[in-house]
Amino acid sequence: MHRILTSLLLLACTAGLFAVSPSGTLPVMYITTKNKQDVSRDKAIDATLYVTAQGNYSALGNASNQIPLTIKGRGNWTWTAFDKKPYKIVFAQGQGQKLLGMHKSKHWALLAGADDYLGFLKNTVGYALSERIGLPYTPHQVPVELVLNGDYKGLYFVTETVRIDNDRVNIHEQQDGETKAELITGGWLVEIDNYPSEGNITFSEHNGEQVMVTPQSPEELSSAQRTYITSQLNALNDAIYGQGSTPLADILDLTDAARFYLVQEIMEDCESYHGSCYLYKDRDSTDTRGRQVVPKWHFGPVWDFGNAYDRHQERFIYDSPTFAQIWAEQLCRSDLFYERVQQLWYQYRQSGHKKVLADIDAFVSAITSAAKRDAERWQNSNVRTNGDMSGRKKEFLNRLNWRVDWLYSQWGEGDSTPITDDVPTVLSEPAPAAIRLVDGQLLIQRDGQTFTITGQPVE
Repeated sequence: MHRILTSLLLLACTAGLFAVSPSGTLPVMYITTKNKQDVSRDKAIDATLYVTAQGNYSALGNASNQIPLTIKGRGNWTWTAFDKKPYKIVFAQGQGQKLLGMHKSKHWALLAGADDYLGFLKNTVGYALSERIGLPYTPHQVPVELVLNGDYKGLYFVTETVRIDNDRVNIHEQQDGETKAELITGGWLVEIDNYPSEGNITFSEHNGEQVMVTPQSPEELSSAQRTYITSQLNALNDAIYGQGSTPLADILDLTDAARFYLVQEIMEDCESYHGSCYLYKDRDSTDTRGRQVVPKWHFGPVWDFGNAYDRHQERFIYDSPTFAQIWAEQLCRSDLFYERVQQLWYQYRQSGHKKVLADIDAFVSAITSAAKRDAERWQNSNVRTNGDMSGRKKEFLNRLNWRVDWLYSQWGEGDSTPITDDVPTVLSEPAPAAIRLVDGQLLIQRDGQTFTITGQPVE
């Protein structure tokens, strides 16, 4: 009899009688690939999409009027290590969408949260902290339930990707392969990376640690662009260590750097300066007096808190780190940087922490039913425990409040002095014509010195 019942149960499961379906408490995103082919990370494939309305979120398309796009896998560890996969979707050229109330764009990520055993709260709270602490741009996310080719995939997060755009990293966007000297100064969006790839820029931090930086925009560099960005990164490296001719405050926005650091420290993100760590710089310009204005480098936006609270130790993130924390420890040795951290810490304790706790309450309330369905769908995965969102919330708050209490034991109340935001560096000399042609050779004049197009000084 036992064997018969077991066989009937297996048959019922095979027939889909116990298939999990959406909870109905969140928008449902339906994606169907061309010929229902499987999604891989190697190549984007054609697909269509529609999203149902729910609560304050409007529908996008419908079953008979679907939106064309492409889809592919994304991520490194999160793609290879888990059955619940993350995806990248791109709408057709000129057909960006204002998806789920977020700013219009072609480019979106569908993050699975398969590595988040703390109630999908790691990225959510990391982003909330970024907004509350004041970084200029924080990626927005909206929870949905995903059905891919008719298969319920569970709870996902439609997330703005990190890219240059008026509503994301709002700086000039230069072209791949640019060679004009006045254009290659920016904008730049780069990532401290932990995966080697063709085109990486590598150098050694002054403590001997190898640094890999991946240019995100532009992606394909001319020799002039490569020379410029390599020189900039080395100058930043020198300034952080108090070496070279450029003071740290002249090349790095210390307020945004402190904001970024404080978010990572509160989240105890032991991989924060090791991978998915972005920096950006806008293009040089001239002011009304003809002087050269040089925008500073900024840390941010934040991205990927998958390792948050995994170490759970009473140490700063740069103290005996699980992963190398590029520049973090040395930055904290700067009096000016530490002063900014203290000012931001005071502000966060005064009002920011209470607001983040309210953000957590609202998020947990919104996803509880969908998280339970997700746990049913992925019963053999890390996220199965997220079916108990009450328990996961309690555990997350234990770790968050423990971390804030420990930081208070190290930093105390902080510094109540108001923060004065950094301003771009203005060179004292009027900037002459940026480019001139001498004997058929293109030369750049900057800061009283002359360089070749590839950045070599001319004697």
